[in-house]
Formats: sequence, C-alpha cells, structure tokens
Amino acid sequence: MPVFPDTPKTLLGELALKGVLDEEKWRRFDELYRPVVREFIVQRFPSLAGGVDDLAQETMVRLVATLREGRYDAARARFCTFLGVVAFNLAVNALRRDSRYASLPLETVDWAAERPVPSAACEMIDRQWREACYRAARRKVLHHMPLPPHYADVWRALEKGEETDAVALRLGVTPAFVRQVKHRVTKLIAAVVATYGE
Repeated sequence: MPVFPDTPKTLLGELALKGVLDEEKWRRFDELYRPVVREFIVQRFPSLAGGVDDLAQETMVRLVATLREGRYDAARARFCTFLGVVAFNLAVNALRRDSRYASLPLETVDWAAERPVPSAACEMIDRQWREACYRAARRKVLHHMPLPPHYADVWRALEKGEETDAVALRLGVTPAFVRQVKHRVTKLIAAVVATYGE
C-alpha cells in the first residue's frame, strides 16, 4: 500500500505560521494540491489549458499568502472549497485580461465579504473541486503508482463501460481478477482523494 502525504490540517497549520517557509512542508503541500488545482482549472476553463501551469503556481502562492495573513476561516468554508474559490477567481481574472472574454458575465465569489453565505457559485465550485480531486487521484493511481500487471488496463476498460466478462476475455484474465482490480483500484483512488481532506 502506498504512503500518502500528511493530512492537510497538519500542513495547513504549518504553512499558516509566519516566518520562514519550510521548503519540505511546502513541497509536500504543493505535491498534494497542485494536480487538483490543475484539473479544476482545465475542467472549468478549458480555454485556459495552455496557461494552467502558471495559474496553478499563482494559486499556490496566493494560497500560502492568504493562510499567513489569517484570511482562511475553517468555520466559513471547507478548505477545499476555499482553495477552489482562490483558483476560480484567478482563472476568471485571467479570462478577463483576455479581450475575447472581457464582456462575459462571470460570477466570482468574494471571499472577503463580511457575511458570506453559501451561494450557487460556491456550491458549483465545491462540486467541481470534488470532481477534480477524483480525476487527480485517478491519474496519480493509474500513472504514478506501481500497479500489478493489467490493473490499469482493466480499470480503463471498466471506465469505458465494458462488462466484467468481456474485459476478462479480452485481456486473458478471470472475471474474479477483474472484480478484484475494480475493488482495489477504487480503494486506492478513495485513499488518495481522502488525503485532500475537507
């Protein structure tokens, strides 16, 4: 079983401390969240895919500054919703700088508002953030973890809607093996998603 990064709450507390930023803690935090930020931006704003790395970097830098300034309040929103709002607002600003999108009526979430209430935008961001977490976790499991032979092939076939028996026949494995792969990969993805926390 792979080793997953520290819980976000631990890292959040450490990153929020004033003073010198610990490079190791920043690296762990960045490795955990940057892939999700990238997935979130590309899904929500496909036209920004070419600049997604710059936006993800800007999101991470802005996030650490916001944490250090004490502007994140866990009582107001889940951390993942907050991070999604930061990424969303930076992406909207990037679109607005592009003259092709300047006149679009894009809704943003004002995190600094005195009395923020759950809005359709926050709910949408939260849903899309969860989807991005799943996609980032799926990519990590299928592309960056050492999996036994056929695991990735079986999972991709199942995702395409192939039946268990058809996958088993095509790949030369048993239906029980296909079910085992489905169970194990599902658990691995869920474990990675859980590392993103609340």
